[in-house]
Amino acid sequence: MAKRANWICPSCATRRTAAFCPACGEEPLRPRDLKVDDLATRLLGALSSVDGRLMRSFRLLLVRPGALTEAYVAGRRRLYVAPLQLFLIANALFFALQSLTGIEIFSSPLASHLNHQDWSAAARPLVAARLAARHETLAAYAPAFDRAAILNAKALIILMALAFSALLPVFFHRARRAFGAHVIFALHLYTFILLLMCAALLAAWGEALAGGGGLASPIVDKALSLVNIAAVALYLYAASGAFYGARGAGRIAKALALAAAVGAVALGYRFAIFLITLQTS
Repeated sequence: MAKRANWICPSCATRRTAAFCPACGEEPLRPRDLKVDDLATRLLGALSSVDGRLMRSFRLLLVRPGALTEAYVAGRRRLYVAPLQLFLIANALFFALQSLTGIEIFSSPLASHLNHQDWSAAARPLVAARLAARHETLAAYAPAFDRAAILNAKALIILMALAFSALLPVFFHRARRAFGAHVIFALHLYTFILLLMCAALLAAWGEALAGGGGLASPIVDKALSLVNIAAVALYLYAASGAFYGARGAGRIAKALALAAAVGAVALGYRFAIFLITLQTS
């Protein structure tokens, strides 16, 4: 390790001679510290490090489903972004694209809850009671609800991954994985789903820009839904073999059942967002 003149560590106030403090990892202040060129150099270094791990993580996630989960559980972690961090990055990308395209997937406006959802009959008396408690009209309340629903859907989307992870020990009990391993698998699955939703958003947006109806078109909506379900089923088929050792016809059945469970969890999530937003807005 390169030597330096004596310097006082800014963090632990101990005199050091090494290039880095062996106690806390701090480095000495440099003559150009906090200058624009120094900050730019540090930023580029940080981004290249993160981007390298990020691209490697996304590539492994997409090309070899289940391999990234296996690597993390086995302790091979330095080359990849941690599961929760990877999920949050995909989540940020997804909601950025939602803002860009103006298309909302996991959150619905109040009018949709009242008129177009499977739970609309139950939603109407709940909303009526909320309006009575607030002494407010539906027209005045709806915009506040819609804004809060978007924020809640963004902040609480991890609940879908946690809910799904509870199913995995039931389907793969013979694998004898710790519950934390199931959570990692679910986080990687939902990272994949968020990236899939990003592609669906761009496809729907592009179709709308070309003069179509986008997701408002039943044909486009159904086509993208079928493609997404098929992609999730294929991911689960590949990942369950790589991580859980699933084989044979049972592997196909579990992949299909879990893909259906993803859809059910998404539907339950949208209803949960309705209830949470109704009580907090």
